[in-house]
Amino acid sequence: MAFSVARRAAAVPYLLVNGTYRKSTRSYIDSSILQYQLRRLNTHGSLKGSHAHSRSTLEVPIFWFIHTDPLLVDKHYQAKALSDMVIVVQSEPSSWESHLQCNGKSLLWDLRRPIKPALAAVSEHLAGLLPLQLVYSHAHGTAIEDWIWSVGCNPFSIISQGWQISKFQSDTIARSYIISTLEESIKLVNSAMHLLLWERTSILFLWLFHNPIDLGFMLLQLKFVDQVNATIALLHPIHCTKDRKVQVEFDATTIPAFLIVLGILYLVLKPRRPKPKIN
Repeated sequence: MAFSVARRAAAVPYLLVNGTYRKSTRSYIDSSILQYQLRRLNTHGSLKGSHAHSRSTLEVPIFWFIHTDPLLVDKHYQAKALSDMVIVVQSEPSSWESHLQCNGKSLLWDLRRPIKPALAAVSEHLAGLLPLQLVYSHAHGTAIEDWIWSVGCNPFSIISQGWQISKFQSDTIARSYIISTLEESIKLVNSAMHLLLWERTSILFLWLFHNPIDLGFMLLQLKFVDQVNATIALLHPIHCTKDRKVQVEFDATTIPAFLIVLGILYLVLKPRRPKPKIN
């Protein structure tokens, strides 16, 4: 149903090798509409499965649509990475003339085997890798297309047919994961330390820390935030069970403050005389 609602058709003009323009009617899927419909159809509010909240597993929802006639995503793509999913379309033609040209010839796409665009879209979703022709322009302050850099036989070069990821791109993906992991770890440790800062120290806590080696090893494990929350949960009952006395410090302003509070309570709570009824 989401596929049917997201189906669109449009006339797309493109420039031929001989310098003339041509207009072709393309059937495509609107990615924003498809994403919205898939989110609505999901009763759990998330497109991911049971391992969505696991730190050791990363799930990528991939929706692969198979159609007989030529079908694209957003008029120009065989696959596209979104914020929470990857969309791939597969059609029957194995040699389809695209809107791109190289060396005086039109580039032919294999719509029957969209492995290369699917790998590129998944890599973009996982690690933010973009097509090689997209570069940053300091003069314009935005991304532009520079086709000089679209080289190599890999999924990110549109003018090539290869789909093997190079070692440089694998290293880039690994670097992206390392940076993301470090940033997440810093945020988690800082949030846990912020919770510990609110806990008051007391001599009654010494029985919890009688073995500092075990405690240090416990806090250095991967479940640092969980162990901090467990430690805080152990510290809180101490204030109520171990220390039953309420210590009040008296100074020159304590007695007048008590007298003022008692006076206000007397005025508010004193019994009132019943008024006589007059007929």
